[in-house]
Amino acid sequence: MRLADYLLELSPEVRRSIAWQVRNQDEVRSWTWLDVERLTTSAAEFLLDHSVRPGDRVVNLGGNSFAWAILDLACSAINAVHVPIDPRFSAVQKEHCLESVMPTVVFTDSNANSQHMSLLQLDSLAPSKKTLADVSCSFEPNDLANILFTSGTTGSHRGVMLSHGNLVSNAHAKLDAMPQSPSDRRLNFLPFSHAYARTCELTTWLISYSCIEVARGIDGVLEYARASQPTLINGVPVFYSRLASKWAEMGSSHSDLHQMLGSRIRRLASGGATLENVLRARFESAGLPIFQGYGLTESSPVICSNRSAVGIGEPNLAEVGPPVAGVQIKIDNDSRLWVAGSGVMLGYWNDPEATRSKLVDGWLDTGDLAERVGNEERNLSQGAIRILGRADDTIVLNSGYKVQPLPIEQIIGAQEWVSQCLLIGTGYPFPILVLLPKSVYDKCVPTSDEMLARVESLLSHYPTYAIPRKLILVQEPWTYENGTTNFKGGLIRSRIHAMVQDRIQQSLEITPCR
Repeated sequence: MRLADYLLELSPEVRRSIAWQVRNQDEVRSWTWLDVERLTTSAAEFLLDHSVRPGDRVVNLGGNSFAWAILDLACSAINAVHVPIDPRFSAVQKEHCLESVMPTVVFTDSNANSQHMSLLQLDSLAPSKKTLADVSCSFEPNDLANILFTSGTTGSHRGVMLSHGNLVSNAHAKLDAMPQSPSDRRLNFLPFSHAYARTCELTTWLISYSCIEVARGIDGVLEYARASQPTLINGVPVFYSRLASKWAEMGSSHSDLHQMLGSRIRRLASGGATLENVLRARFESAGLPIFQGYGLTESSPVICSNRSAVGIGEPNLAEVGPPVAGVQIKIDNDSRLWVAGSGVMLGYWNDPEATRSKLVDGWLDTGDLAERVGNEERNLSQGAIRILGRADDTIVLNSGYKVQPLPIEQIIGAQEWVSQCLLIGTGYPFPILVLLPKSVYDKCVPTSDEMLARVESLLSHYPTYAIPRKLILVQEPWTYENGTTNFKGGLIRSRIHAMVQDRIQQSLEITPCR
């Protein structure tokens, strides 16, 4: 099946249920699933009238909206290729993407550019007198459905080609791990233009016939939650960190957290970057464990996921969980994680060389290092997976020793006096810790020497060569706005390293103090 085909299987009960809501202060506008079906038909006719044919690219520069979803479904119905581009991309990045895909038509949020169409035009369409079956074009499961441009941790963007089969199979796999139903209400703030929300928000919304409401950013979630009363929220680590801070301001009682989220929340999920264990434990203590997943745009994206309890069993909340249905994994002798299965991309748009380097004999090189945990058997489909970090992030000291930074950063980052931290060391004689301290810790921040001493104690089980011997303190947080993280909160290491390069060189001229 393709996404639009799920609208052809609506039961009478589902047709009458609310699919989408838009909240504007005290006013709420709602659309039923029958509305979704009829407006998708109208939008598909609109595209056909504007010379869009199967295989043509339709670029979408708009932010999350009901019209965004209708356009996506309309493209699916006529087998056109939907190319959503993150509206937060720079003008240069957007232009590069547009030149790359050569679209038949471009949609934006407004009518500012007369060369482009507006999503507002789709908002104003009247329901068609035809049925969706009347305008649907034939397709094959391996036909290209979406081109998603990766955000990446290097700042570069590639167009990932995902088929109808990729999108549908991966959403079903996620629903197998985290079942959802028409009675669920989700509150969304993650961008549909990226694979996490594309699958775990939008496609699962469609397949489960649930209800969705879009909030504007993290603050919008907290503003809308009490009125919306969601049962499901997908977030990224920075969201849960901010939510925890707001929770602490309210008093930190379990009921405070539930009230903040509307009192009906039953499931929280996180992806896109590593979630600190101390943060997970805090939410779990309130009866709201955060289900964590792992994936790549190139795998549609879900590879692994924590799982809900089955029968009388316990949920699997270890690390990022086991592989989801339809996904095979292998970990080679270098701890590198490889993936095969129905979610693996068709390739990179107009980049066969990059495709060949990423897809080897049907296996996708994730570029991540991993190990299995909680299972002594060789059967990787049952045990959970622990992600050790990017292979490219491996620190190679000038002594030849290798250090994986992520596990060390997780240990240090869990301390009360640490806001953010990063380990650097390739080409240096020892690892160097770059750290943003919290402004308040027992009413005073530890001195640099005290911090290093505490770090050494925390890492006493590590070999000596892996323990940081220099500390660089920074004052400005690493954020998406200043170009040091991607939108999910993942650190862009090369940029942070460049920002402190001069200070590191000056520091290394002084004998390290231990």
